[in-house]
Amino acid sequence: QSGINLINSYIRKQINLSHCKVIVISEILAYKGISEYLYTLINNIQLRPDCNLVISKCKARDFLEHSKPTLEQLSARYYETIVATAKHTGFSDNIHLFEFFNDHRDEWIQASTILAGVNTSNTQIKSNGNNFFDADTSYTASQTPIKSENNIEYKGLAVFSEDKLVGELNSIETICHLMVTNRLKDCVLSIPNPLKDNSSITLFVSKRKNTENSVYLVNNSPYIKTNIFLKANILSMDSGEDFSSSEDLLQVEKTLNNYIEENVLSYLYKTSKELNSDIVGFGRHVAKNYLTIQEANNSKWLQNYKNSFFSCIVNCNVESSYALLKT
Repeated sequence: QSGINLINSYIRKQINLSHCKVIVISEILAYKGISEYLYTLINNIQLRPDCNLVISKCKARDFLEHSKPTLEQLSARYYETIVATAKHTGFSDNIHLFEFFNDHRDEWIQASTILAGVNTSNTQIKSNGNNFFDADTSYTASQTPIKSENNIEYKGLAVFSEDKLVGELNSIETICHLMVTNRLKDCVLSIPNPLKDNSSITLFVSKRKNTENSVYLVNNSPYIKTNIFLKANILSMDSGEDFSSSEDLLQVEKTLNNYIEENVLSYLYKTSKELNSDIVGFGRHVAKNYLTIQEANNSKWLQNYKNSFFSCIVNCNVESSYALLKT
């Protein structure tokens, strides 16, 4: 309630919010529900609807205090630049206030938004994990084991059911979400080397064409199929590796496809069984099957999503640049 009063006091004082680039809401508050805050913000005529909505894993005040521009002096551009970099990593998504509000009000999709946090000394250590090739993608914001000054991280997505936060997606799950929703621009993935033990291959992955999603109802349980079309280029590998053979490239391609398929299925079942939140909008594919609005409402898609089962096919063509054919 104090937060609502604070926002309303800003409005009454007619503070100019036209240059606001980010709205930060603490994770603790988001678990309780943010509809009152959301409607207050969306009805503020001075607040631009294309600003980003961020869920912070720490207190909002701590988040803002650690957001200190170094190279960029204009704070609005600073926040804009940080969020924009997500399209080149796939670790987060560029979600605006009006997008979140529309999904929140939609009958066929649940909302998600940017997850952020402050990287502190508790996480600024070397990783002790054995799964070295995907260690970076297994973290969410404020968990990445790096050595640097305390700074903010945009990594992962905050998943909502109605107006309440119900869970988080880590980096690799976010990449899978972008693949399924056709929002992936490009990303970098490391996979185990199928030709050499205890080795990895780093690939630059981008969209080849739009993902094809389809939904069928089998005994009233959703059967969801997703076909993902990608292309990849080998960025780095161990010295002495030779990928001039088409057979070797096919092995890498098979390993990459299996790696993405496993992670996409894991992500989809997490949203269904664990979070019960359709943040992709699969429900829109079945809405057309109903003749009337009443029939569509009676189907209660958002409640039925937890009964879904999935299949995923990834078609990713792997290429190796001439410079990396032999190293």
